[in-house]
Amino acid sequence: MEIQTLFLFFVSIFCPEVEGEVGTPYYISDAMNWKDAQTHCREYYTDLSHVNDQKDTEKILKAGGGQMGEFTWIGLQRDLADPTRWKWSGGGYVTYTNWATGQPNSLKHTEGMTYLNGKWNDGEGKFDLPFFCIKISVMKDEKKTWEEALEHCREEHSDLISIVSETDRLLAETEMQRNNLTEHVWIGLRFLADQWLWVDGETMVYKAWPKGGDEDHQCAMWRRCGALTVEGLWGNYNCEEKRYFLCK
Repeated sequence: MEIQTLFLFFVSIFCPEVEGEVGTPYYISDAMNWKDAQTHCREYYTDLSHVNDQKDTEKILKAGGGQMGEFTWIGLQRDLADPTRWKWSGGGYVTYTNWATGQPNSLKHTEGMTYLNGKWNDGEGKFDLPFFCIKISVMKDEKKTWEEALEHCREEHSDLISIVSETDRLLAETEMQRNNLTEHVWIGLRFLADQWLWVDGETMVYKAWPKGGDEDHQCAMWRRCGALTVEGLWGNYNCEEKRYFLCK
C-alpha cells in the first residue's frame, strides 16, 4: 500500500492538472451583475472563483479558453468594514494579489473582475459580465479508504482536494454543511517521508491543525492520512478507515 501511494504521489507531481487546488473552475458566459453571479455560483456550483496564486490565475484563464470577454467577474469584494481590504466571496481575506497597474482605483468600486491577461480590476457590481465559478465535488455515495478515495477522484474527477488557504478551507466546510455531512471527510493530505504533504504536489504553507499543536504533535505512526473535520479543521486518521471524501 505504501509503495503504491508513493508512486501515485510522485506521478501526480509531474502531471499538472487544469483544476485549482480546492475545486474545478468553470467559465459562465451568461452575463450577470456580480451579486446575481454570486447567487448563481452558490446555487449550481460552490461559489465565485478565488485566486490563491499565479497557478490559479492560469487555471482560470485556461477554463475560460477562447470564450472570455474583456472582463470577467471573480469572487473579489471590498470589505465594507475596512474598505482598504479585499476578501473573497467564499470567505477569507485576499493574501495574494494580481492587480493591474493603477488598480484598485476607486473606493466606490466594491467588486473585482479579471482582465483577459488575468490582472485584476475593481469595478461596480451592477454591470453584467460573464463570470467564473468554482466547484468542489462531495463524494457521499459510498465511504472509502483514503487510497480508494484517491483512486476514485483521479479516475472520475482530478484528485483529492488540497486546502492551501483560509478561503479553500471555508469553501470545503461550506460544501460539507450544504451536503449535511456530520462526519470527517478525506482530503489530499498524506504523511510521507516524515512530513505532511499534499498528494497533488502543492506546497504545505497554510495549516489548519487544531489549536494546541501542529502536525509535529500528531501521532502519525498509524494515522497517516488527513481529513477535514466537521469543525473545519484538519485531523489525521488511520488510512484504512472508510469515509466520504472531497474531490476537485
